[in-house]
Amino acid sequence: MLLATLVVTITYQAGLDPPGGLWLDSRDGHTIGHPVLQTTHPTRYQVFFYSNSAAFVTSLVVIMMLQSKYLLTRHTLEATLVLDLFGLITAYGAGSTRDVNASFYIIALAGIVLVYVVVHITIRDHDPEPAGGDAAVKVLDDKRKVLLLVAILAATLTYQAGLTPPGGFWLADDQGLGRRAGFPVLLDNYPPRYHAFFYCNAASFMASVTLILLLINPKLYRPGIRCYALYVCMLVGMFGLMGAYAAGSSRHLKTSIILLTLVAAVSTFIALLVAIFWYIYRYRKK
Repeated sequence: MLLATLVVTITYQAGLDPPGGLWLDSRDGHTIGHPVLQTTHPTRYQVFFYSNSAAFVTSLVVIMMLQSKYLLTRHTLEATLVLDLFGLITAYGAGSTRDVNASFYIIALAGIVLVYVVVHITIRDHDPEPAGGDAAVKVLDDKRKVLLLVAILAATLTYQAGLTPPGGFWLADDQGLGRRAGFPVLLDNYPPRYHAFFYCNAASFMASVTLILLLINPKLYRPGIRCYALYVCMLVGMFGLMGAYAAGSSRHLKTSIILLTLVAAVSTFIALLVAIFWYIYRYRKK
């Protein structure tokens, strides 16, 4: 329910305020209030629009399906959620960039993460199902809920940020200054910073969506949690989110370095606390 609700929210907003912005005048063959992307990149806009709309409608269907116990006992719900997430991935790939190669890179990221998890599970998870019956399964399901919550949060943030990057878009062409309507302002003013933001945000989004896809199926998420493969996905998503925030929230290198240093310090402190508590737990157990 949480996943479907958040997908409805972000796709509704993205559909009403599409990437690239809206024209502010009616000159040079375009109409005021129409999407800039529809004029400058019509095919890309169509892919974004229909994929985003498909994800929106599918999420509404999922919410309605959750009201039926009959549908919850079938694989129909899982298939619908997978379709929902693939619509989200396609819309993100089409709307977050104007470059074809970058779009393929984004889609390939999801495949790379998925292949990694499957290979990790295949290599590392040779142990039988843990003893403990329902109690052991409940522990895994509780861990799944935490991972799912984190993944949904990261996917929501990165989807919105990817379609409307920091700095906004140019709303008119200016050949003298090299500005192109619908392109990110940050890309022209700070190219390295924009690329750092773009790739970190895309990595976080794809890792999070792939994690959600894996958490839908018990046959995948239970061995994935036991061998820590899904935790690696979560870490990739979180570090990508931190990198995107550091690159996109400031225009000064010094500020970005301070942010990354703060992230490193907090991460080290948390790791130290975990190690201390783990050591105390093991000592008391003896």
